[in-house]
Amino acid sequence: MAFFEIFHQTKIIFIKIFELISYFLAGKIILMNYRSKIFILSGLYALAAIFLTKKLFFNYYFGAEGTNVLPINLFEIVIFSIALCTFILTLITIAIVVKRKSNPISFKKRFHFLIPCLLGWIIIFLLLQQNMSKIVVPASIIIFGLVLLNLNRFVTSRLVYFGISLILLGTISFFLPANNWLVLSLGFGVFPIVFGLILLRNSKEQVKG
Repeated sequence: MAFFEIFHQTKIIFIKIFELISYFLAGKIILMNYRSKIFILSGLYALAAIFLTKKLFFNYYFGAEGTNVLPINLFEIVIFSIALCTFILTLITIAIVVKRKSNPISFKKRFHFLIPCLLGWIIIFLLLQQNMSKIVVPASIIIFGLVLLNLNRFVTSRLVYFGISLILLGTISFFLPANNWLVLSLGFGVFPIVFGLILLRNSKEQVKG
């Protein structure tokens, strides 16, 4: 029963997030540019996914029934699949938001985003396969930061500060393994949302100017 209760709670969270997504994508926030939408929504996706993953994790190791009947390798695949689905959902959101732009994203930009992301997913998968799950969180945060640094030439120079912040966070998390859930929430959830809000504020100031 605990397993189904987790999914019920998660479903409620996702419903709230999709309501917020509809609000954003409907254009009710006129001054919100596509970059701020992407970062804010991706951060919300990540927080929901981290919430679900944490629930499943604790249910697996401490629950009386539910996911703890799964073999450890299969459980890791389930967790990896949740992360991958969240990433795919982010890509779909980017496609929807960018489609509303008058200028489409060039092949060069897509290449410099998707190829590093693909390599990052391969690295994370290999770490799990080699039973090195303890460094998956720091490695994933650092990879995310490196992807953003690679994109700063094509999107906005402010990504440099965001990327460096993530790399520092990932490096620090190597020495704080007990705080992996907090690091995940900050790196993939809170930081993108804050960065999106900063972009939103700047876009409003430019319109007023």
